[in-house]
Amino acid sequence: MEMKLDLEHTGVLLFDLQTGEADETHTHDHFQLSVPMSGNLLTYHNHKEQKLESDQSLLVPPGDIHQHEAYQDQKRIMLISFNEEIVKNVYETKTGDKLHSIDFSPIQHVSTNLVNKAKSIIQSASFQGVEEAMTLEEEFTSAILDYTMGSHSQGWHRNPQLNHTNEPYIVNLLIEFIHDQYHDQLSLEVMAMHMNMSKYHLHRTFTKHMGVTPVNYLHQIRLKKVVSLLLQSRYDITQAAFEVGYRSISTFNRTFKNFYQQTPSQYVKEHRF
Repeated sequence: MEMKLDLEHTGVLLFDLQTGEADETHTHDHFQLSVPMSGNLLTYHNHKEQKLESDQSLLVPPGDIHQHEAYQDQKRIMLISFNEEIVKNVYETKTGDKLHSIDFSPIQHVSTNLVNKAKSIIQSASFQGVEEAMTLEEEFTSAILDYTMGSHSQGWHRNPQLNHTNEPYIVNLLIEFIHDQYHDQLSLEVMAMHMNMSKYHLHRTFTKHMGVTPVNYLHQIRLKKVVSLLLQSRYDITQAAFEVGYRSISTFNRTFKNFYQQTPSQYVKEHRF
């Protein structure tokens, strides 16, 4: 089922592609973020194949050629559209500075918050009318700038006039990133790059508010996931460790024992029925 909302500066489209189906090769006069909603997605950007993982999205600038294809099974796709005018206006309103160039990284991390914001603006149009949804365009664009990486990121996230660039906001954003990406090869350096912050500042800010370092928080999330796998399925310990992101069994065993005060095998023997 297709759901479509076209506003003055932004838009959202939810649609399905059947297995083996592709949309037409096309361009736009606005930016478009393609978000896979049902697993991996095959895309083409300027005729170059780009396979998106379920946690990746493709951000295409105006004029670039692109296409989506359901190469394995049926795919649901969300398209988020926005134009240059509203990006510049929102950036200047929030930061007090002009954004002279707008460039985004082609591959973006899928933000659950941004997807939910897109769904909510569709719901607002459905229940309260398109005119009401149009009053939310700047708020929606702010969310787009919050959760995408590009030439705007440093000024957007560091400018003191930006109300939501406070420490709790930074912490919450990193928590979401860790929950979304815990199974990947995360490190403090990767987290800092994603947040566009120094490792020292990110480490200090997160630890101050959470009482635990970013890396230790990552371990906590991974260990909770691995316990769930071990107790609710027939994963063996090595499989479960790799599934949640550990690349070294010795590191996993040491971390597990520090957290649970027993080895993984002892824990499984005691708790698995």
